[in-house]
Amino acid sequence: MLTNSRTKLAPKSRRRRLRWGNILLLGGVCVAIGLGALTAKYVPVTAIDWQGLLQGRNLKEVWLEALGKNLTTTYQVLVLGVDGGSGETGAKFNGRTDTIMLLRFDPQGKITLLSIPRDTQVHLPEVGTAKINAANVYGGIEEVKTALQELLPHVRIDRYVRIDTGGLRAVIDAIGGVEVDIPERMYYADKTQGLLIDLYPGRQVLNGKQAEAFSRFRGDANADIGRIKRQQILLQAVQKKLAQPWTIARLKPLIAAVQEHVDTNLTSEEMIALAAFSLSLPPEGVATLTLPGQPRLENDISYWQPDLDTIDATIVPQFLTEGQ
Repeated sequence: MLTNSRTKLAPKSRRRRLRWGNILLLGGVCVAIGLGALTAKYVPVTAIDWQGLLQGRNLKEVWLEALGKNLTTTYQVLVLGVDGGSGETGAKFNGRTDTIMLLRFDPQGKITLLSIPRDTQVHLPEVGTAKINAANVYGGIEEVKTALQELLPHVRIDRYVRIDTGGLRAVIDAIGGVEVDIPERMYYADKTQGLLIDLYPGRQVLNGKQAEAFSRFRGDANADIGRIKRQQILLQAVQKKLAQPWTIARLKPLIAAVQEHVDTNLTSEEMIALAAFSLSLPPEGVATLTLPGQPRLENDISYWQPDLDTIDATIVPQFLTEGQ
């Protein structure tokens, strides 16, 4: 059970439901470019400095200037990678959330990404003690936000993005793959899931399927926390690739690749501003964090038990807005 100065969780627990998790990190990627790809249609031809391009101006700089949209206030966006669902329009985003990230876009020039392990122990009104990845199933976005408020009191969530299975593969294939340094041999086969992870150590360019395998692998000693670290490595690799000017030429296939995989309440104007801001940042402008805690076995169910005191002291202050 959770123990600290906050209210303790109800003691009820539930049997773990085993299912494969398609790890759709994307995080800043889906907001910065996946959704940002939609901004292509908002760039007027007359707003582009064609003469500057001919004289050698940086293509990305010219494109961002043509967008004419700047991030003027802090945004905090909840990003969920959804596993499964019914497949019906809308309902396909109601599955378990195998990736949970909170991104803070600070107009001062920084993105802070907090990863929340899917096994994090929370209290859900309809269930009792449960893993946070079940919240989306029982109550959608509002239930997830309520669970996060338990972990991150007073932290504001402005918008959300939900990504279905297949989104990671689609986006990475659309940008021509990403370069990643595989730290060790990764092999795992599960015929019942149709899953094969077969990667060798070394720096290499991964396509969408390989990147998905890299992010799903849990065969090292760190299990889910190791997987989160790989998600963050992959995110940084994608952000680096998206910062290359030639990526702009692939905006059209990015639009097609992402639209059917994303559910969000971001407006078009917000998408444009967040996309332009994210593209303007160097890779070192993205800071990655993981929710503090430790693994715990309770009633034969494995949880990530959050360290609420450490969260209050070190994580919450980084996501509070001015005046709080």
